[in-house]
Amino acid sequence: STAGWTGGSAILAEIASVQLEFGSLSRHLKDPSYDERAMAVFHHLDKINKPDGLMPLYVDVHSGQWTSAHVSLGAMGDSAFEYLLKVWLQRGSKDAWLFNMYDKASKGIIDHLIQTSRAGQVYVAERKGGSLIHKMDHLACFVGGMFVLGSSHMSDPAKHLEVGKGIGETCHQMYSKMASGLAPENSEFGGGDLRAGAVYNIQRPETVETFFYLWRATKDPIWREYGWQVFQAFEKCCKIPTGGYVGVRDVRQAHPPKDDTQQTFWLAETLKYLYLLFSEDELIPLDKYVFNTEAHPLKIWKD
Repeated sequence: STAGWTGGSAILAEIASVQLEFGSLSRHLKDPSYDERAMAVFHHLDKINKPDGLMPLYVDVHSGQWTSAHVSLGAMGDSAFEYLLKVWLQRGSKDAWLFNMYDKASKGIIDHLIQTSRAGQVYVAERKGGSLIHKMDHLACFVGGMFVLGSSHMSDPAKHLEVGKGIGETCHQMYSKMASGLAPENSEFGGGDLRAGAVYNIQRPETVETFFYLWRATKDPIWREYGWQVFQAFEKCCKIPTGGYVGVRDVRQAHPPKDDTQQTFWLAETLKYLYLLFSEDELIPLDKYVFNTEAHPLKIWKD
């Protein structure tokens, strides 16, 4: 069943972020049924109209058509775009139709969603009803890593790497411009420079994820420096005396009040990507593994 608040529609990220996992499950169990059912979603998304190659947030579970014109690479949309690339990579980079979906989506993102603020920050806007919303979720910071990961396969690798670097720099500034050194849940760019929208931080991984991919691709030490600054801010603001780390309620404060929750993705993703950022490339090499959206490495298929 679908959530009532979606009006009976399925959420894009939910239906299009299981294909890596079910593909691996089918391989291990030697039972293709899991993979077939998951990939049926991608085959359907491939066939229906996607304005500018971009997939809106909601799909009618009966007709299979879009029920919204809202496109976001933040909440509810993010990992669907990531999985177009990663499922193609997982399957040995062989399925032309999957690559074509990612190629068109990435072009749509560059042409229609990537913006530059008056302060020079590259960010990923949202689109709703033909108009742009100049807000970027921290969740959307993964886009930098996605563009870096896919860059070597694209017709213009330098452009994709440039976009990845630009997003990485902006996501760094989401942290560095706050008094706490921690990024807000989302940032707004309508006034020229970025400012905190939702001001809390819940230990999300997407920025350090992009730093990890940028380090692997460029070996520029700035990405490790940025990652270390983020880690130090978490240490300063989020560590509690009894053990563990929690979120904070207002990143604009130098000593922000804490919440009372350690998120599961803090361990599964944020700390993992920070560890990998300072590890050798031989630890989980990207020509042998692909990370799912929760940072679990899955083997790339070689047959």
